[in-house]
Amino acid sequence: MTIRATAAIVASAALAGLVASGPAAALGGKATAELKDRDGKAVGTVQIMETAAGSLVKVVVKGLTPGPHGLHVHETGKCDGDFMSAGEIYNPLGSKHGFLSDEGPMAGDLPNLHVGAGGELEVEFINQFVTLSKDGEETMFDADGAALVVFEKGDDYLTDGDGNSGTRIACGALVSGK
Repeated sequence: MTIRATAAIVASAALAGLVASGPAAALGGKATAELKDRDGKAVGTVQIMETAAGSLVKVVVKGLTPGPHGLHVHETGKCDGDFMSAGEIYNPLGSKHGFLSDEGPMAGDLPNLHVGAGGELEVEFINQFVTLSKDGEETMFDADGAALVVFEKGDDYLTDGDGNSGTRIACGALVSGK
């Protein structure tokens, strides 16, 4: 069974104003990441497209364990070994981790993936904190790129670091223009 859901990430007025020029500058820009597990098996895709409302993120996964899984944009476009090569969560503005943090969220914080009993999920949401614009100061396409990382457990949306979401189980380097 595939679960389809739509969730909006609402930015604070101040932060939305800081990044509002990014999405407008790259309106229609696209990027994708093919998610692979530690054995190199494809487990899904992430597509990002710039819109006037922010970055539309579409995630399709299959073959994951049922339940919640943390999902984050990470600062480096590498997915080697245990996926620690992807670096930390993308955080160009120096925020604290989590939607529940008074000083958060980080730009790379994304909503949990709630995978159904069949191991599949399809979800779309808006993130107003990330931009694909290569000209933007907060671009994900700096010299070392960016990656999407899936975690074994759900993010608690508060604990600095990765939200107590456990081991990195899947990763995909973000590729522009696909």
